[in-house]
Amino acid sequence: MSGDEIVFGEVRFREPARVTRPDRDPRFACVACQAPGPDDLPIFLDAAPADAVERHALSDTTVELGGVLLGKECVDPATGLPFVWITQALEARHYANTQASFTYTHDSWEEITRERDRRFPDLDVVGWYHTHPGFGIFLSHHDLFIHQNFFSQPLQTAYVVDPIQGTRGFFRWADGRMAQVGGFHLCAGRGERTTLARLADQLEALPDSPAPSGGGALSPRLEAELIKMLNRPAPPPRPAGDGLALAALLGFLGSLALAMLAALAFWLVRVDARAAAQADTLAALRREVEEAATGRKLAVDILLEKVGGETPELFVERYDKLARARDEARKQAEAGRAAVETLGLRVQELEEAAEGLRGELADARKTLKVHEADAKAAPKLRERLAELERVEADRLAEIRDQRAILETAEGEKAESTYRALNAYKTAAYAGGLVSLVLGVATVFLLVRATPAGGADGG
Repeated sequence: MSGDEIVFGEVRFREPARVTRPDRDPRFACVACQAPGPDDLPIFLDAAPADAVERHALSDTTVELGGVLLGKECVDPATGLPFVWITQALEARHYANTQASFTYTHDSWEEITRERDRRFPDLDVVGWYHTHPGFGIFLSHHDLFIHQNFFSQPLQTAYVVDPIQGTRGFFRWADGRMAQVGGFHLCAGRGERTTLARLADQLEALPDSPAPSGGGALSPRLEAELIKMLNRPAPPPRPAGDGLALAALLGFLGSLALAMLAALAFWLVRVDARAAAQADTLAALRREVEEAATGRKLAVDILLEKVGGETPELFVERYDKLARARDEARKQAEAGRAAVETLGLRVQELEEAAEGLRGELADARKTLKVHEADAKAAPKLRERLAELERVEADRLAEIRDQRAILETAEGEKAESTYRALNAYKTAAYAGGLVSLVLGVATVFLLVRATPAGGADGG
């Protein structure tokens, strides 16, 4: 339900009454609940409304419940400081609530106003209360909206009770916002001091104080629990077979537990055997270590005897020098080993280069052999070349002579005759070829023209 739907009737607020604080009035008994701070607004809650609010909160812990607080807004004449005195509480019977919200309705506020005017016309509305079952003590946004719009007077308070966790607390206006006070005071008549102390112990979950001689009423929480027990429906009768099924289930669980215990015992025995074996091994190792330590000590003693009358300090010094020399030798050996490795890599590279040169040398030798063979054949080639040069010279001379002859008239005539002979020779060859082709063609035609029957009769 939204805040616009919450419309309260006209409420009369009176000026703060000048009243002596109850804790300074000998007619009343007051007990501090929680830890009221020196700067808190003093809030005095009578035992009757405190008990009524607790019983109302415990009546239903599944949803939020609420109501209004009636009393007086007061000023102490001795100090001039304000305080609030709550003397009555009215339940809201018509409201909209859920598990996590409580809202006054038109009907709830009208009924509260009528009830207050009828029963407590001289009391003011000094605040309101509501429950937070299981949520703790705080004011939600919806709670702040209700208080800011409908309980905005400077001394009006809000009381929140968590009936499940058994906690409670008051909130007051401080610097324009709602702040929780450290505690409050429970009040009652002087003769009800014991009952008041018991109520304070119950609210703070402390052990109950001794009951008064005349007996005492049950606490609100215990009374609510008893009412729930009386109103709880009886459980349906269980079938007769349930007992047998339960016995069988328990027997099975017992057998399973025995089997698990046997397996656990077997495992523990094996673990113990392994632990014993490991203990024996450790003892043997310890003996070997002790024997080795004894041997090393004996070796050191013998070494000390061999060095003669040298003191242990001198022996240690010589040992250190030898150790340093050994380390230096090791470093040099490491450096030499690195140099050897480097040289090995260089030798490997040179070997690979030498292998390549060997191949080139073999190729060069083959080429040399070829050249040497050519060199041996060179004199004969020179003679052959000279002979060819002489033949060529003779041919050139003959060609020049023939060319000179051709340039004469007889030469031209001989050339023309040579050409004519060549032409005749070519024509003769062509005629012979044509005659051969014609003869072959004639024979072919005759063969085809001869009838097949005439050939058989001949």
